[in-house]
Amino acid sequence: MKMRVWQKYGLYGVLGWLLVVMSTPLKADDEATFWQALQEGGKVVLVRHAAIDREFGDPLTLDDSCFTERNLNAVGREQAQWIGQAFRQRQIEVRAVLASPHCRTRDTAEIAFGGYEVAPMLRVIRALPESQAKARLAQTRERIASFSGPGNLVMVTHRPNIGELIYHRLEPGDMAVLAPMGMEEGEPMFDLIATFSVSTLNQ
Repeated sequence: MKMRVWQKYGLYGVLGWLLVVMSTPLKADDEATFWQALQEGGKVVLVRHAAIDREFGDPLTLDDSCFTERNLNAVGREQAQWIGQAFRQRQIEVRAVLASPHCRTRDTAEIAFGGYEVAPMLRVIRALPESQAKARLAQTRERIASFSGPGNLVMVTHRPNIGELIYHRLEPGDMAVLAPMGMEEGEPMFDLIATFSVSTLNQ
């Protein structure tokens, strides 16, 4: 379903957030809808970091050297390349790329888009005290709701964060496109338009 969300929210569903379900159907991995929305511009793209090596490293650690973190594996680096190629082939205008400070998100952003800005608000929320996680999610929601273009805003982040933002689980490298709706009664609003599976880019 297409969801318009505004955030009377808690963390991890403790208080939840209000969802008003609109009549327009949302088909997961709807490729045409996803890319058409981005070609129009003024959208926000949530990207889950690409596939990682789960054998080594700590998913919550921040390490400037990246040595103790969980990092992209060969599949993940390839997924990030596919994402970048797909945006370039379709001539999708990207105004800015924001990435969580973790190495796996920064590497995904760098490989796919060639540059990024580190955004602490996108850090994996499981690594934070609840009060900090709530504050950073609130900041992210407001940034999404207030974006107006030109071009599109890309946010490379983590599964727990994305789940709290759109109530939808994305696999590594998958994306969701959101339409910012501004603020209503002091609450950030945005539409979830479509999701996209990175696996379709290798078919």
